[in-house]
Amino acid sequence: MTRPATRIELRQAAYDAIASATAQQLPRETGGILLGYQEDDNVVVTHALVVDGQGATTHKYVRDDVTANALLTEFLAQRAEDDPTGYVGEWHSHPAPSGPSQTDIAAMQATARGHNGPVALLVYAPGAAGPFFGLITRRQRWGRVTNKAAPVLPPPARFKELGPLPDGAVRPDGPVFISYRHLDGSEQAESIENLLRAAGLVVWRDRTDLLPGTTTDRLEQALTQGLSAAVLIVTPEIAHSDIVRERELPRLLQLDEDPAFSLCIANKTPRAGNDAQCDHDAPDRLLRLAPSQTLADKKQSNMLQPSGKSEIVRDLLMHRVEQRKPAIHSENRAFTIKVQTRPAPFAMDADEGNDLHIRIRSASHGRLPSREGLELLQTTLPLTSDAVYATGAHTVRFSGGAHLSVALALGAALPETKIGNVEVVDTRNDLWTSTEAGDDPLTSELHTQPIDLAPAQTSDSDRVAIFVTLTPDPDRTAFERLLHDSNDGFTTAATVSVASGSRLDPREAARLSAATAQQIKELAARNGRAEVHLAFHGPYTMALLVGQYLNTLRTVVYEWDDATPGKPRYTPALVLEPGVTGGPITEVLLGQ
Repeated sequence: MTRPATRIELRQAAYDAIASATAQQLPRETGGILLGYQEDDNVVVTHALVVDGQGATTHKYVRDDVTANALLTEFLAQRAEDDPTGYVGEWHSHPAPSGPSQTDIAAMQATARGHNGPVALLVYAPGAAGPFFGLITRRQRWGRVTNKAAPVLPPPARFKELGPLPDGAVRPDGPVFISYRHLDGSEQAESIENLLRAAGLVVWRDRTDLLPGTTTDRLEQALTQGLSAAVLIVTPEIAHSDIVRERELPRLLQLDEDPAFSLCIANKTPRAGNDAQCDHDAPDRLLRLAPSQTLADKKQSNMLQPSGKSEIVRDLLMHRVEQRKPAIHSENRAFTIKVQTRPAPFAMDADEGNDLHIRIRSASHGRLPSREGLELLQTTLPLTSDAVYATGAHTVRFSGGAHLSVALALGAALPETKIGNVEVVDTRNDLWTSTEAGDDPLTSELHTQPIDLAPAQTSDSDRVAIFVTLTPDPDRTAFERLLHDSNDGFTTAATVSVASGSRLDPREAARLSAATAQQIKELAARNGRAEVHLAFHGPYTMALLVGQYLNTLRTVVYEWDDATPGKPRYTPALVLEPGVTGGPITEVLLGQ
């Protein structure tokens, strides 16, 4: 009967320690001590200690004996007296697929001469089909030492083997998946998530979108049921994330083989000696793909620079446009954008079928938008505007709802000089459009009425306060308080209103929005192109259409606030300057 070959059985903790240390040190060699016990003729390796090598290079590793002995003593001191775990051998890495060298074998023979029982050597060469090379060295009678190659039995896989992607795993309008290590990547994930949502991209995030059930099963559903893109956030601690390395990343690489999918690498691992530049080799190294250049060959955004996050947002917006553009032109349809500034966002928003879905982070309390939400919009709105323009769509159609300051900003980002026609669908499913269709009933007319300012309310600076009210019987109390409480005063003030006792007819939108903007421009022009302080009271739909025509003005936009009972007021929210680089939002005033 043939005796089975002596083998080296590798437990999970030992495997992880070896693979992780190797990944972080590539392309240099590293190594250390193996700990475990003998079982029959086999060596069971339960732990692996990492011992720095003095002057380790790409082809040499010599461990520090003093450090090794200290680590071994410390490890054994923590074990119970009856614990059989002890020293069973050595390990080191090779950056290229190769087994033990003659130098390695000679060193193990010297070690075996002073040791009772078998001594194992593991050589780990990532990138090889079988990355572990095993050797058992044993002292025989009369001092003779034998070496024998030993098969290495790795620990069982923690996750089921991946199958092929199902149909529909890539969907052009699907969510963007964010993959990251919680310990040091959560802050980056949160920041990128908020920016992507503000730019109009729906995000799948485990914090909010992971449904009840087994985590790996739910992740598998998310990764195979219709994603459009993903962001892989690479931080130093990602080397210790089993979920990212063994479940999320393999699926993302499968998805990335489809041209309709976009995988972005957000790299926050600094280059040695330069904290401002990212290490482009780190993703492959930390995620145990090295020595392959799987991720190094892809575009990486430097998250150590403020521009890194915006670069990812721009790239994913343009990818979305590329995927949606053919259908927009072949169907001759509008480019659709849904907006929400109050309800919490979820990945299921992607099922609504809009080209973009802008979600502004809401305030924790009160009626006003959050300052952070407006700042996110300030960053992303130029990128979203460029992406919409790149579609070549003749019509942009909005739906949903938003704070009026946000609606004005959205309109300002798509000026009438840049976008042919803007449509807004209200909650009644009525269509408000910037292009006259010939069915305007002409039932509402605009009236502009100057307001006499008290001496305390006037100013020598060029500041015009304008109250636009497009609803019947408006309450002017908050605007009057704005005039009274302003520290800087105003050159002049006026009310622009409609003479109608009923709700505006959506068919009047084109005429009234253009006329309202014209009145605002004329009031500013009469006062030396004054800065406009705009308190808008009317439908969200009209705010968006009016915003289209504010491209020649500097406009301070206000939000109505009733935080103090009985004392409503207009609070400055943001500054719009559509013609300025980085506009249309050039300053967020809310919360100052």
